[in-house]
Amino acid sequence: MIEWLYLAAQAAALAMGAWFFVETARSRQVSRRHFAGVAVLEAFLLAQLVAGIAIVPGEPGGGKGLFFSYLVTAMLVPVAAAFWGSIDRSRWGIGTVAASGVVVAALLLRVHQIWEYQIHVG
Repeated sequence: MIEWLYLAAQAAALAMGAWFFVETARSRQVSRRHFAGVAVLEAFLLAQLVAGIAIVPGEPGGGKGLFFSYLVTAMLVPVAAAFWGSIDRSRWGIGTVAASGVVVAALLLRVHQIWEYQIHVG
């Protein structure tokens, strides 16, 4: 796992969550700029997945299936939340997308723990 990419994805997830929580407080609806924020986060997550596919098979430890399942789930959560938020026209539609940023940050933390303690041991 590339450490700087992990930290960048973590920062993007938390920044997106904070931004969207502010938008929730302002009673905004999901718009194109919010989809752009989700797209930036997805770009970081996709880069992390590609890096994981390139690096993980050569590592000696176990837990590779768990690693990829958490990483793929982290990629699906913001997309599903953005879809849900675009359908829900109340102020909580954007709140759903905001919460997905926090969920992705937690999933990435778990991915990092799996990398450190199960896959890249040594």
